[in-house]
Amino acid sequence: MTTISTKEEFLWLMFADEADQDGSKEFFVSAAVFIPSSSANLLHDRIVQIRDQCGFLDGDDFKFSVTTKPKHVSFEQHTIAKQATMEAASQFGCKVCLYLTPHAIAKGKSKGEMLQFSCNTLLSQFDLFLKTKGRGIAFFDRLDEFNQFSYFKEVFQLGLDFSATRRKLKQILVISPTSNNASHMSSITDIITGSFRWVINEPDKDKVGAILWKTLAPLMWFETGKNGEVIVHDRGFCLRPKNLKVQAYQANASATIARLNKYWSK
Repeated sequence: MTTISTKEEFLWLMFADEADQDGSKEFFVSAAVFIPSSSANLLHDRIVQIRDQCGFLDGDDFKFSVTTKPKHVSFEQHTIAKQATMEAASQFGCKVCLYLTPHAIAKGKSKGEMLQFSCNTLLSQFDLFLKTKGRGIAFFDRLDEFNQFSYFKEVFQLGLDFSATRRKLKQILVISPTSNNASHMSSITDIITGSFRWVINEPDKDKVGAILWKTLAPLMWFETGKNGEVIVHDRGFCLRPKNLKVQAYQANASATIARLNKYWSK
């Protein structure tokens, strides 16, 4: 007999996006922003305010890349708007799960497989995050590289396929695609994902990278260990595959993590 729960569950929204999937940089990156539903209306209104204050008009894209910047918005206004957006995400209790995998490993896979692997990890992490938080609804940027609808149906009904076993997503109520300009939450996610890919894949532009990381790192989901230590690995920071067996890949990943730690200590 199925037991029906009558307890009130807190609801979270997850929006996910990806960057540098073409293999031109060292890592493929993606990110999911976990947004408390109780703050969604305030966050929405704050992004509307930021857009207005920085000169964005109705119908203008609001994304991380300067190539998407409307001509009537200055570079300074665009930078201010992006920084204010990340600060708003922090202010209203958002958490971030960051995912990266070396293209040297991913190159043996199709773009669809690579994107699907990242979706698997982000959904798995969101479900884990919700275990002590409540229930959630997951939205992914619309992708054409694989059949999203078939994938979403499969993982919702059967669970995530991790080789020999299936992992049911017990805390996720809905999995659905979305698109740019369908919500201000998508703008927030694009800006956070774009900031993350800049920090990871532009090591020569470390001045900007260090500034971005100071804002981005505190957003990452973490847990506190038994001895009070901060645990972010395999929480808000996911390097995949977990075990990099090729020494050169492991060395590159270790160098990237060391650079991020150096940014934080500056």
